[in-house]
Amino acid sequence: MEKQGSKQVLHCAKLMPKTIYMAVKTDTIEIIALKKAVEERFGRSLETRTDFSHLVADIELNTRNHLAENTLRRLWGRISGYDTVFTRTLDVLSCYVGCDHFKDFCQSYKDPKECESEIVSNGVTIKTEELIPGDRIRIGWLPNRVCIVEYIGGRAFKAIKCKNATLQEGDTFECSIMIKNYPLFVDNLVHGGEHCARYSIGINNGLTILKKL
Repeated sequence: MEKQGSKQVLHCAKLMPKTIYMAVKTDTIEIIALKKAVEERFGRSLETRTDFSHLVADIELNTRNHLAENTLRRLWGRISGYDTVFTRTLDVLSCYVGCDHFKDFCQSYKDPKECESEIVSNGVTIKTEELIPGDRIRIGWLPNRVCIVEYIGGRAFKAIKCKNATLQEGDTFECSIMIKNYPLFVDNLVHGGEHCARYSIGINNGLTILKKL
């Protein structure tokens, strides 16, 4: 590790050219956590192509490894139709947030003091790959927000009925997974006819209601 200006440059020496990298699903808790850690390290959420272009440059500056802009946009769901990512991408992003590689990041994320791994393994989880168009789900969060959303295909949902919530009937959004007691982060929200990009639900206490109807 060396300093460049006021930042530390992280060298990912373990990213060897001959390593065989695998494609893995992008909807795991660890990958969701890694993306959040990347945004925290970057200093803002990733919304526009300019954001991703700047992130590419920052990653290369700080890790000496290159990731393509479209690779990152696919991982963040800004290019639809992709649900896997190569482990090399995860290794580079893990290095960017201060870990040696993705396995190292997962190990730190599963620190027994945090307990997330136990909660997720035993909790209620709904994945888009398990749904068919027309399936409806009731979600709720504090203090008294309740919505019924309908799966319309791909990663997309449509709000059917909402009570005491920012979401309105007819709003649409995208996500890959919903987990009870965890926050729900959605992409490509169209609210009241306007594109709002990203929306966070149940930030402090997660989804208190998650039920397939």
